[in-house]
Amino acid sequence: MNLSVRRSIVLWYTVWMIVLIAIVFILIFSGSGYVMERRTKASVIETVNEAVDTITGDDGHIDYDDIDFRSGGVYLALFDSEGFRIAGMMPDDISYRPFSEGSLQTVPGRNKSWYIYDSCVPDAAGNRIWVRGVINSYDMSAMLSSIQWVIILVIPLLVALAVSGGYLIVRRSFRPIDRLIDTASGIAAGDDLKKRIGLGEGNGEIYRAASAFDMMMDRIEESFRKEKQFTSDASHELRTPISVIMAEAGYAKEHPDNAGKSLDVIISQAGRMSSLVSELLYIARADKGTLKIEKEDVDIGELVVMTAETMSDRAAERGISIECETLPDLVVPADRDMIIRVLINLISNAVTYGRDDGHILIKTEKEGGYAVISVKDDGIGIGEEHLGRIWDRFYQADSSRSSEHGTGLGLSIVKEIVRLHDGFVAVESREGEGSVFTVRLPLS
Repeated sequence: MNLSVRRSIVLWYTVWMIVLIAIVFILIFSGSGYVMERRTKASVIETVNEAVDTITGDDGHIDYDDIDFRSGGVYLALFDSEGFRIAGMMPDDISYRPFSEGSLQTVPGRNKSWYIYDSCVPDAAGNRIWVRGVINSYDMSAMLSSIQWVIILVIPLLVALAVSGGYLIVRRSFRPIDRLIDTASGIAAGDDLKKRIGLGEGNGEIYRAASAFDMMMDRIEESFRKEKQFTSDASHELRTPISVIMAEAGYAKEHPDNAGKSLDVIISQAGRMSSLVSELLYIARADKGTLKIEKEDVDIGELVVMTAETMSDRAAERGISIECETLPDLVVPADRDMIIRVLINLISNAVTYGRDDGHILIKTEKEGGYAVISVKDDGIGIGEEHLGRIWDRFYQADSSRSSEHGTGLGLSIVKEIVRLHDGFVAVESREGEGSVFTVRLPLS
């Protein structure tokens, strides 16, 4: 039988309450019986000792006029040395028992048992006077009978209260779970990733679970958004060169005498498509975890200088100067080709969006356990509203820029490579004042 979590909790709660109530009643019964028995025995002993003190005079004369022979449930009687009763009273079903000084005896009667306690007092003539106290022993059967009726009357009521109370508590506690289920069902049925549980702040486990669920849905929604955007952008980036190739191929077919220019355009667009497909495959391998990293000791300063030299001609076309301030012998374990790819992307980005006749500064430093590479330009900068999205694939802060400035995959590739090296990448920028991209790679 498969029970819901709610019913299982109520069932186990009820069973536990029944067991707990039973244990409490058993402890009360056992403890009460023990205490009552001790009190009963102490009562007969105390009563006999008080009677002895009362009847004993300084001259040895026995005076029992002030004794209450039926006090607090204790029967008192005085006997001479021959066993004849002098005064007092005894229960009818108590047969004669030999006297025993200072000893508490348990004697069965016709319907109940009794405790008997004797104490000896010498009179003026030297004869022994016995003071006997008798009390009804603690009646365990009566207590059992009382407990039994209490169990019959009270336990069902307590169980009913436990079941109803447990159900109400569980039902109230599971309301957030119901909201979570309803939200998840609504998302599954309606394909609406914007729905959230929205329980607000709380320290309970269910509040934390709901908060985790909402954060998970935020990430899933963002992933779906990026996936849809990625698919749309990839289609657009591929469709444009394909359209150009098809148009130029058709023109070349109709005008074979002017085919050379069309072939140049086709080759250019084919190269752009090849580069785009290569970048897409690179990102796909990184997403699948199949991108292999072959680490070796790499001198970061040496790579910076070498990469800057390869980009100097392109920068010179716009009058941009590149300056390198490198720290010597700054060695990190890294994939050489991947780090070169990072540097090419960052420097190319600085050249593309730097101002004419501007300046690019590339520095390497050591901070804590990291090697730090910074690429600073004095170009157009990045608006604050775009800073959080520049790492998205195909995202370009200025959508009006021509596609010749790139596909928008460069920074996302940079971020992925740095992540694979357990490093960090960040950007600081102000619109119109330039940008600074900073990469931190662990030294070991």
